[in-house]
Amino acid sequence: MKTSDYPEDILQSLEDYNIDIRNFLPGHGKGAKLLLDFNKISGIEQVDGIILKGREIPNGIVADILIKEGTKLEDPVHLCFGINKETGVQEIFPRIIAEDNTDVKIQAHCSFPNANGLIHKMFGHYYIGKNCNFTYSETHYHGEKSGALVAPVSYIYVGENSVFENNFNLTKGTPGRVKILIDIYAMKDSIIRSNVRAFGKNIKDSVRIRDSVFLEGENARSVIKMKAAAKDGGEVLMYGITEGNAPYCNGHVECSEIVLGRGSICRARPFIRATDPTSSISHEASLGRFPQKWLDELMAKGLSEEEATDILIEAMLQEEVKL
Repeated sequence: MKTSDYPEDILQSLEDYNIDIRNFLPGHGKGAKLLLDFNKISGIEQVDGIILKGREIPNGIVADILIKEGTKLEDPVHLCFGINKETGVQEIFPRIIAEDNTDVKIQAHCSFPNANGLIHKMFGHYYIGKNCNFTYSETHYHGEKSGALVAPVSYIYVGENSVFENNFNLTKGTPGRVKILIDIYAMKDSIIRSNVRAFGKNIKDSVRIRDSVFLEGENARSVIKMKAAAKDGGEVLMYGITEGNAPYCNGHVECSEIVLGRGSICRARPFIRATDPTSSISHEASLGRFPQKWLDELMAKGLSEEEATDILIEAMLQEEVKL
């Protein structure tokens, strides 16, 4: 597949997240791949150990990914759900199964560079088996007009002794109106790391994300780290939930948000709940602006306050979650 066979403006948005376009297209680089242009599959590539299928529907796709037992891959599976139209409704139904003893990374990218009234919906169901190491990273780009309405919903089951890492990034371009729901169910001895980052940049941007982990198995552990910024009238709400429902489970929720400019709103609502007396669940949240000392140090190097602020926001949003 040639670069010209897929909309250039969609591919260009990948570069903002440091993704190499050449390795993304079928026939280039390594790894399984599926590219969607609105509701048409533009490219698909298989590798041993993974069954990747897509079924086109009027407004999108049903995508099935099966990682066979024992499969361990260094190269990520690439998924691109793109639309280069201004308006329309896209619906995505990903169904992912990772069988026992698998090790795989999935890199998904949702790009709507010309969105101006566009609607994107996603309903995902993921099953992670036992003794797995599974990473799901999703980057979003919604153009520069705040013209997207995006509403993904994900339900994720993580089996015994498995590690699941979730990374969601909405930091480039303007978000528009975003409502995201993520529910993760963690079984015995599993480890969950969830990293969510978002940036509302003007009065048309409203980002609301609910990231939930339910620790249902003994000794399950989790960290939710939610980082966000709002400026020039943007609105961000981060709702981090962790429930400890099994013996000796351990969970933590951390929300950090920066608010800049008149009319901007940041809200953090960590919610924790324990139903087992041996569980340990904690949370922390911080809202506000950067310390003036940090801004002064950068401005002393010749940067304007706006440039210094942008650098600090970018640094904050890039920090990784650790457990």
